[in-house]
Amino acid sequence: MVKKNAVERRLDVLHDQWTEFAQLPEARLLRWVVEPDEVRMVEAFLRKEEDERLGECPDLFLRLEEPFDEPARYGQTLCEALVRLAEESRAGLEQEGLSGWRCPAVKGGMADEDVFLAACESLWRQYEHLCEHLVLVLMPTRGVDAAAWLEWLRRTVRKANAPHVRLVVLDDARTLALEPLAEWLSERVVTIPAKLDMGRALEELSREAGHVDTPGGQFRELFVRMGNAATRGDVGKVEALGAQAVAVAAEHGFHALGVTARFVMGGALLGAQRPREALAHYQQAEVAAGESAAKGEPEGPLLRLKARMAQGAARVMAQEYAQAAALYEETVPLAREVKDARMELECWRMASWCCEVQKESERALAHGQRAWEVGRAMDAGTRDTSTLPYVAEALVRLSHERRGPGAARAMEREVESVLGTDWRPETPAGGVQ
Repeated sequence: MVKKNAVERRLDVLHDQWTEFAQLPEARLLRWVVEPDEVRMVEAFLRKEEDERLGECPDLFLRLEEPFDEPARYGQTLCEALVRLAEESRAGLEQEGLSGWRCPAVKGGMADEDVFLAACESLWRQYEHLCEHLVLVLMPTRGVDAAAWLEWLRRTVRKANAPHVRLVVLDDARTLALEPLAEWLSERVVTIPAKLDMGRALEELSREAGHVDTPGGQFRELFVRMGNAATRGDVGKVEALGAQAVAVAAEHGFHALGVTARFVMGGALLGAQRPREALAHYQQAEVAAGESAAKGEPEGPLLRLKARMAQGAARVMAQEYAQAAALYEETVPLAREVKDARMELECWRMASWCCEVQKESERALAHGQRAWEVGRAMDAGTRDTSTLPYVAEALVRLSHERRGPGAARAMEREVESVLGTDWRPETPAGGVQ
C-alpha cells in the first residue's frame, strides 16, 4: 500500500469528520471550527469532493461564495447561484441522458430562508439517485454582519427538515462566532474542531521531502520549524532556530535565504513589541540582500527594498519618527531602481506620515504631494492596489491645515478627478495602513 503524505493524511481526517457528521440523522449543519492555517486544507477537501472524478464521499458538494451584503434576501441570492450552477451543468447532463433541474417558483409570502430550503430540497430530489446528501457549503466572500449571519443561520437551520440536505459553515477558532448557534440548536448543529495541526504537517512534509543532510534540506527544516514557533508566539525558539538557519545560509552563500530567515525573526520580535531587536535583524537582512545583489542575483535589490521597508516599520513602532522619515526618503531611489511604483509611493507616504506625527506639517505636505504625483502616474490597476486613497486623505487634511479651506477643496476636487467621488478609505489613515 502506498504511504500517504502529510497532506493526504489530513484530507483523510476531514473525510472521517464529514462521515461522522453525515451519519447523524438529526444533524443539519456542520460547524467546522478551524484555525487560520487550516482553512486552505478544508477548502482543498471541499474542492476534492466537488470534483466527481476525485470525490470519495457519496454526496454532492456545492460551494456557494455569494456575499452576505443583503441579509434579507441572502436565501434568494443563493437560489440564483444554484440556478447558474444548474445552467452550467445542463449540457453535460443532457449528454448523459439526464434532465436538468429547474428551481421551483417562489410562492407569495415565503420567507427568505424558506425559498432557499425549498430550492435545495427540490435540487436533491432531482438527483437523489446520484447522491446521498446535497451539501451546501456557505462561504460568503464579504459583507458578513456577524449578528445578521448568526440570525439567518438560526432561522434556516431551525426550518431545515429535509434530512438529505446538509449545510456546512466554517467558524474561526479564535473567535467562535457561531457558538451561540450550536447552543440554540444543539441537535441540528454539529460542532467539529478540525484539529489538523498544520504546523506539524509542514514539518512532516519537510522530512518526507528528504535531503535533510544537504545544506538546502537543513535550511528548509529549520525554516519550517521557525515558522511554527512564530505561529505559537515562541519568540525564543524562533531566534534559536533562526540563528542556525542564518548560519547555514551564510556558510553556503544562500544570501536570499538568509534574508527570509531574518524577516521571520524580525516579524516575531515585532509581534512581541520588541522593535529595536527586530530592527537589528532587518538591518542584517539588508546586508545579506546587498550581498545577494552584488553576486548578480536578480532578487537582491527587491529583498533590500523589503528589508528597508521593514526597518521603517520597526522604527515607527519604536516611535523613532525622525529616523523613520529619513529612512523612507532614502529608500525612494531603491524603489525606483526595482521599478516598484507602489513602494515608491509608500516611501513618500510614510515619510509624510512620520513628519506629520512630529508636527512638521509643511514637510509632511511636501512628501505627500510627491506620493500623490507617483500615484497619479500609475496605471489604473496598479493604483487600485496602492495606498493612494490614504495619501489623498492626508493631503486634504494637510492642505486645510497649511493652506486653508480653499486649498483643501481644490485638493479634494483633484482627488475626485483621479479616484472618483467614492475615494475615501474605509479605515482611518495611519502608519500601519
